[in-house]
Formats: sequence, C-alpha cells, structure tokens
Amino acid sequence: MTPELVVFMAGTLVLRALAEPDTLAVHRLPTAKYVSSNSPAPIKKDETTLGVVVSAASAVVMDAGSGELLYEKDADEPLPLASLTKLVAAMTYLDSKPDLSKPIALNAADNGIGREIVPLDETFTGNDVLQALLVGSANEAANALARTQGGKQAFVDAMNKKAKSIGMERTVFVDASGEDPRNRGTARDVATALKAAMAYPEIAAAASKPQVSVKGNKKAYLVKSTNLLIASDLNRGDYKVVAAKTGTLPEAGFCFAQATRDNQGHTIISVVLGGETHFSRFQDVKAMTYWAFRSYAWPARN
Repeated sequence: MTPELVVFMAGTLVLRALAEPDTLAVHRLPTAKYVSSNSPAPIKKDETTLGVVVSAASAVVMDAGSGELLYEKDADEPLPLASLTKLVAAMTYLDSKPDLSKPIALNAADNGIGREIVPLDETFTGNDVLQALLVGSANEAANALARTQGGKQAFVDAMNKKAKSIGMERTVFVDASGEDPRNRGTARDVATALKAAMAYPEIAAAASKPQVSVKGNKKAYLVKSTNLLIASDLNRGDYKVVAAKTGTLPEAGFCFAQATRDNQGHTIISVVLGGETHFSRFQDVKAMTYWAFRSYAWPARN
C-alpha cells in the first residue's frame, strides 16, 4: 500500500499518496522521552500514515494523557521560544502562591517590545495581570510579575528551576516575557510545558478564552486572544481548545502551542516553532491535531 501524508490546504485536509516517502522530510514517530504512566498511549490505526507536512522548523504532537509523541519534526532542536516563555512564567508566578487579589502597579520599568496591551500607568489585580499575560500575551504583564516577585533575575532563576523540574531539559530562560531571543527550548520541551501548565486551573481557564476584560484603577480594558483557532472548528462540536499560547519574534519566527480535547476526553498537544508566517503556524497545528485524532485510537479505560 502506498503511504499517505496529510496536507492542510485552504481549510481542508487532503490526503496525498507518496511514491518515495523516504526521500521526503516526513518524520517517523519516536517514543517520547518523558512518558507518564497515568494513561495508556494511543495506538496508531494505520501504519501507512506517516504524518503531516508542516512549514515550521520544528514540530511535535504529544498525547497529553501518556506523554507519548505521536509525531515529530526536529523535536529536540533548541530554538528561540518568544512568548511561549510565558507558559513557564505563569507557572512560576502561581507556584509562589500569590494573593491574586493583591494590586500590581505597572510602570515604565515593565515596558516591552511591541504593542502595549495594557497601559503602564495602571494598577490591576494579580489575577488580571496574569490574564493579560496569557490571553493577550502582554509583555508588560510578564515583566511586572517578574519585577514584583522578588525581582527579575530571581524570577528568571525560578523559571529555569521550574523548567528543569518538569522535564524541559534543553530549555533556558533569560527573561520572563520571551522578548529576548536567548530564551531557547525545543518543541518537545514546549509540549511538556503546556502539559504541566494545563494542571493549573488559572492557566487552563485563561488560555482558552477568546477575550477577557481586565479592570484597572482608571477603567476596564478588553484584551483579545492571540489564538486564531479559538474561533475555528477545533473549538466547537467534537473539539475544544483546552489551552494555547502564541509566540512571535524576528529570531523565533511564528510559534504556537495548543492543547485540544475531543468529545471522548482525549487531549492532543500540538506545537510548532519557527513557523514561516502568522497564519501558517495555525494551519500547521490544525492539520497536526486533526491528523492525530484521525490516525490514533485510545485504549478503553478500565
């Protein structure tokens, strides 16, 4: 039988026959380095289905229940992470057991690269700063959390410890927002981070919202999600976006990580690093997610 690969084109999944699969940049499916025993790994239904063609430099699909990688493309190549960094920043902040109702005043020291999402002359609760960080990817929010939680260097040190503790072996952080291209990690590490982040109710709730209103001392501000797939078919009907995070930087390209759950309760984590365009990262993740749900079956739970 001729092997197949899945291509995402204009919102449609297209199957193409491959005459010479070994000559193409299609990556076979390895065993994950970090495997949880919480759930049995899914079983591939059709061994001739090799995977998806993605334009991103690096990609993985992970089964969240078992930790198994179902697909990989240069999964262990460290690359700039951009704002995917904020997943670990959010966990590090919550690990400090903060009073989320306590006010945090943003100031000029929190200024970041790019468009300002929330103003620097406002005061918000810790919960609203966290929401702005996760929903709108606000650099000033990440910088404010780092500054007010023991200082930026101490916070980054705690982020690096957190990364190692959850199995992000090839990741290093030098800032909390992801603005510094020296923040580097692998697609496998990012999938590991999103898997860990979903266990935090505050992160899971925020990272699946299409928008959020954060209240400052002066007025409320509407912060919209950077994730275009929240409005897609992966967030209606048989599928639901559990959590997601985007990242963009000239040195990093267009990055994206999303966890999607089907109507049977199975969750797939898809990650791309070094995407070519703003839209291609969403196309890549959408195609990988559909392919995984189509190509794998999960053993019945006892």
